Amino acid sequence: MLCHWLYQTTNIDLFDGRLFRAGVAAMLSIILVLFFMPKYIRFLQRLDATSDFDKDGKTKSPPIMGGLLLVIVVEIVSLLVCQMNGYTISTLVILALFSAVGATDDMAKVRAKRLVNQGKLKAAEYMDKADGISSSLRLFLYFLFSFVVAVFCYKFIPELKGDLTIPFCPIDVFQIHLPNWIFVAFMTFVIAASANGTNFTDGLDSLVSVPILTSMVFVGLVAYVSGNFIFSQYLSVPYLPGCDELFPLATAIAGALLAYLWFNSPPAEIYMGDAGSVGFGAAIGIMFILVQAGLFLPIVCIIIIAEACSVLMQITWFKITKRTTGTGKRIFLCAPLHHHYQKKWDGRFPSKPLMNSKIVWRMHLVSIFALIFSMVVFFGIR
Repeated sequence: MLCHWLYQTTNIDLFDGRLFRAGVAAMLSIILVLFFMPKYIRFLQRLDATSDFDKDGKTKSPPIMGGLLLVIVVEIVSLLVCQMNGYTISTLVILALFSAVGATDDMAKVRAKRLVNQGKLKAAEYMDKADGISSSLRLFLYFLFSFVVAVFCYKFIPELKGDLTIPFCPIDVFQIHLPNWIFVAFMTFVIAASANGTNFTDGLDSLVSVPILTSMVFVGLVAYVSGNFIFSQYLSVPYLPGCDELFPLATAIAGALLAYLWFNSPPAEIYMGDAGSVGFGAAIGIMFILVQAGLFLPIVCIIIIAEACSVLMQITWFKITKRTTGTGKRIFLCAPLHHHYQKKWDGRFPSKPLMNSKIVWRMHLVSIFALIFSMVVFFGIR
């Protein structure tokens, strides 16, 4: 809105340019996160806002909820730089709602840890990933928020008509079209599943940051092209007027994540927590749907999908085998997937941090490979 006001006041076209505003959004996010994060870390340390223990029950890990600051920065920067329309409003609302759920979950974990310190709860009863708000309540809120916003998008974004772009297939040859209520259900599922999958991915230092970054690069470029009539016609992608306002929003998220990596790179000084991973995961889901690239999400976000599927497969197979044989069996040594490789590679490296770095960097490279492949398919193979 600030850039729009400057454009209206000065009549200088620069302030209305998508590329200029996208660059400003990225730089503002980077500067704000780099400036406020050290103070925020010290604030969380004073609150003892962590969820891990050593053997003596004392906190030794970095604080969680680092993602909350990132979300606040992205929301502020987007309000300053983006023009508000159905695309940006729905994305910012989803980001805020899901981040609030994640922050509540983080605070519940911190509270449970404090109860252990006070002797009111046994450390053996405390489970880092389960002692937040209940999983059933969390999933209910995911689907409720997703459904409400999906209905809003379908009603108030004229270009959102249930069309899905198919990989390798030109839009003038064939597109999947989902009827209204089926499309709303599909959108609801994608947003909730993306949020859950990103949350599973947040398990090692910097692991979740790069998949979010690559997702924002892809969806930001698609939004920029789709919102430009000439570019969309030349590259044979759907023309979606107003969609290009997601471009500066995507660069705001990417800038915040880049600055966050300054503090989260191994060894991490702060963790993202559910406040960030759930919020940004939901934002990924809705942005892919809004640019009609929902079927590309499993390709671009292959690491997030693999992490989520590993958990689903592990739980499902364990329950099936326990019901049929009486003994639950597992497909992976541990789930999510990065824990499987931690178990599998245990002892192969001089230290655990080196092993974790190997796992993280290989997954980062897979995310980058997936981004390149997806861009070639979406923009080139038509």
